[in-house]
Amino acid sequence: MNYLRLIFRVGFVLYTLALLTATHWPGLTVHGPIDRTDLVIHVGVFFVWTCLLFASGLIATGERFGCGCFKRRIVWTFVAGVCFAAFDELTQPIFNRVADPWDFGADAVGVLVACGVIGVWERAKAGG
Repeated sequence: MNYLRLIFRVGFVLYTLALLTATHWPGLTVHGPIDRTDLVIHVGVFFVWTCLLFASGLIATGERFGCGCFKRRIVWTFVAGVCFAAFDELTQPIFNRVADPWDFGADAVGVLVACGVIGVWERAKAGG
């Protein structure tokens, strides 16, 4: 494994732990200049989480998945992101938080936008 991939994996794990801590902390609220500022934050946080997941190489890589086919990796990254977002929202009531469908929607948008940006990036890298 190369060092860059190791750095992304460590970053992904640390970021995930920080995300789970922030989203499950009892009584934590976000106030901002617009109504539902938290939704913008959800999109951004899950955008970064998805990019780190993809860069870590933890999803659909290796011969078992067809030698890391890009399309397969991006689809499974999207699926993992949406599943993680659902897990994140649905476990919040355990910590006296509210599972908000709008938050889940914003999380999913962040995952979707990240997958789109990764797709454009990879296509540009490939030269077309």
